[in-house]
Amino acid sequence: MALRGKVKLYTKDYVGAQADFEDIVFDKEGYGYGYGLIDNYPDLFTLAGDQSKEIIFSIQCINGTNNNYGLPYCLRLGTRAAFGGCWNNCMPTDILADMYEYKDGRPFSWDEIYPGFSTDRAMQKRIFEATLSEDGKTVAAYPADKDKIRSIYESRDPRMEQTLITPYCHFLGCNGRTPKEMEYVLATGVNEANGFLRDNLGHNNYYWRKFVPEGDMDGILEDRSYSPVDFPLIRYADVLLMLAECYNENGEQGKAVELINQVRQRKSTNMPKLNSGPAWLKAETKAEVFERIVHERAVELACEGHRFGDLKRWGLAKEKLNYEYDDILGKFIFKRVFVDRDYHFPIPAVEFERNSQLGKQNPGW
Repeated sequence: MALRGKVKLYTKDYVGAQADFEDIVFDKEGYGYGYGLIDNYPDLFTLAGDQSKEIIFSIQCINGTNNNYGLPYCLRLGTRAAFGGCWNNCMPTDILADMYEYKDGRPFSWDEIYPGFSTDRAMQKRIFEATLSEDGKTVAAYPADKDKIRSIYESRDPRMEQTLITPYCHFLGCNGRTPKEMEYVLATGVNEANGFLRDNLGHNNYYWRKFVPEGDMDGILEDRSYSPVDFPLIRYADVLLMLAECYNENGEQGKAVELINQVRQRKSTNMPKLNSGPAWLKAETKAEVFERIVHERAVELACEGHRFGDLKRWGLAKEKLNYEYDDILGKFIFKRVFVDRDYHFPIPAVEFERNSQLGKQNPGW
């Protein structure tokens, strides 16, 4: 039912999608689904979340002797300081990190704290960089604003530090396969053997905490390529936000806000409700509610494979996915380019060979 509703949503059949999602949320047919939000957001991405009432559709995983049917979260998302020394092929951007609001719901901007920050890479390096001792075993000097930096991160939507590893926080990682407490220090010469988180390519990015195993999972994790944690393809929070989108498109903004607030008010998140007082929480018009849905899906479902598809179906990919990316210390890493043709995949040549009536290739391919 959830998958069918999502297909309808992608085809902009908001009435049909709404009916499917309402069946799940309100159990109109009396199937006894029993789905709901669990209290603790981080549990969803550990063994504690497997088969929980929030998981509707997931990839089942298992590991162990002769049971290597897990997923490579550790290898692909973890740094060299994760179990087995990993590759951090997939990394969150500072664009995502900056989307997390303050705990009172205010939007966040580094430029308000350090004027000119977003365009001054030398300033970024000066504010965040530390230095190590000559042997690299201790921190010789933290940045002068270390405590301020930490307070900034700690004052944000709790999902931020439940999702991301941020500068100067701690993470239970591994030195090789041996569990070890790690600190994320932005400095040259960091090494997990000395208790520091290290990037596979020597960059200084935000890193995933979500899905990345802590330590060796109390002895359960045997291979960095086979985490036993299930991967959620559709979970209840996703359905609530998709139903909110249908309500908004169908002119029921109040109902949409009510569902968004359910996600924001999860016990471990406890973000303030929309329309609960301050001007920055106002969401009444269709455009305002849509912006809240775009935001909430980004921070709630980060690293779960939804964002790219969402931006394409909303027609926002060209706006959102053209940017220059630098790391936290201001080092240029890459330039992302999204052009009009990227809204569609190319039709494989073999399909034209099979069907002479297929017509034209997708534009730009």
